[in-house]
Amino acid sequence: MSFYNTPLSALHKVLADWLKPLAANAFKLRDSAHCKQRLSEPSFNDPAHPYLASLDVKALYTNCDMTKATDTAIAQFNEDPNLLPSGISADTMHQLLTFCLDNSYFEFNNTHYSQDSGGTMGSPLIVVLAEIRTYDQESTALLNCPDPPRTYIHFVDDGLAPFRDRQHADSYLTYINSLNTDLQYTIEHPRPDGSLPFLDILIHTDKTTSVYRKPTHTNLYVKYNSTTPNSTKDSVIRSLVQRAFNICSPQHLKTELDTVHTICLSNGFPSRRVHTIINKIATKITSPKPQSLAQFNQQFKANNYPLHVQLPYHPSLSKPLKQVLQKHDIKVTFSAPTNLRNMLTKTKSTPPSETTPHCVYEIPCSDCPATYVGQTYRPLLTRIKEHDSKFRNKTATDDDGTIVPGPAHHAITEQHRIDWNNVQILTTTTSRPYLNLLEHSAINTRDATMNRSTRAPKINPLWDSKILSKINSTFRPRPSNITANMLHSSYK
Repeated sequence: MSFYNTPLSALHKVLADWLKPLAANAFKLRDSAHCKQRLSEPSFNDPAHPYLASLDVKALYTNCDMTKATDTAIAQFNEDPNLLPSGISADTMHQLLTFCLDNSYFEFNNTHYSQDSGGTMGSPLIVVLAEIRTYDQESTALLNCPDPPRTYIHFVDDGLAPFRDRQHADSYLTYINSLNTDLQYTIEHPRPDGSLPFLDILIHTDKTTSVYRKPTHTNLYVKYNSTTPNSTKDSVIRSLVQRAFNICSPQHLKTELDTVHTICLSNGFPSRRVHTIINKIATKITSPKPQSLAQFNQQFKANNYPLHVQLPYHPSLSKPLKQVLQKHDIKVTFSAPTNLRNMLTKTKSTPPSETTPHCVYEIPCSDCPATYVGQTYRPLLTRIKEHDSKFRNKTATDDDGTIVPGPAHHAITEQHRIDWNNVQILTTTTSRPYLNLLEHSAINTRDATMNRSTRAPKINPLWDSKILSKINSTFRPRPSNITANMLHSSYK
């Protein structure tokens, strides 16, 4: 289920921020470059522990016991109350965490289930709790194991440790899996040539590193002849080259850069462009220059434009338009075009139409052609219930003399019936400010006679009737599935 904009999503984010200090630990890796740095430490180069093996948690988020993670977090807060946010006690923190964990749901085959074990995928709180839980188990294993590895590092659910030999690694795996039933590990041993893949690093027998690509990797990236901003195309080269410098040891760097060059050529990039970007990054890394004040000011200005617009990318118009707008301190970014994945892939079930938020809707009259167009950023059924409530008061004005919204006012003054069973959703958007423009377009092009001009959204006159008509042509009205019976029952 989509976690976006739900009542608990904000609480999950706040609690995740409060718990982050507890998730910081000596095992945790920031990224692959940090892993390469840790591999150079003496603990990973002990001649008595030359055998590297990686451990992987099975289905971390869905198997992790979040109750144990919560207990661990509360115990740390009790030990050091200074870690608690101001005004929040450990008991209150425990209640908040338990409340979030007890109200986790998911949907499968149009059926809703309560998630009694594990955590909600996509929640920032679950990520932090899982980190706390894994560190607690791994630190306990290293402390109490009769024969622990020399050291240990991990990134999310992948761990790496040096052992004496394969038997030593397997015995440690058996021990850590005996501690609890929720976190169970698998182990990956080195290949026949002695190398070991970990994250996107290939660790060689001499502890040097190079980039690792899985056998299923296709080397397909954005094509150079695609309708995509040049900055996006260049970022493909930059990211691959930057990764090579971050991960590869000096003896493997040239081989990786040659591989990057070959990959870019296979995706249609000009060889000269690839070499230019490689040389720029190499020069910047090997011979960094101090940033001048002018460069700093230019970069600061680029990151702090007072206005920001997002436009669809056009191969010939976007660049000159961006230059013009930037002269007026307007930041411009380009949205990605619709692709086959957007059109064909559906990862989540469609929620009921009556719960649709951020939409423009249309309410018809049963006794005449009059209609009402409105907008709401809340679930549609909630807004329609408010219209129905005003109608049931049987008065065309509120207590303060304010005229009630259009549907109720029309029904009361004209003695007509509102057709609550045929409310339509005209369009939806994720941008709340854009709702005003969409509503204004619908009111002015669909002859919404129930609407009153004094209460219509105020729109810049630059949006003339031709533009509004084009916007209206993009609407795809669909039934809201709201019935009159829904308006008279409690909404859950």
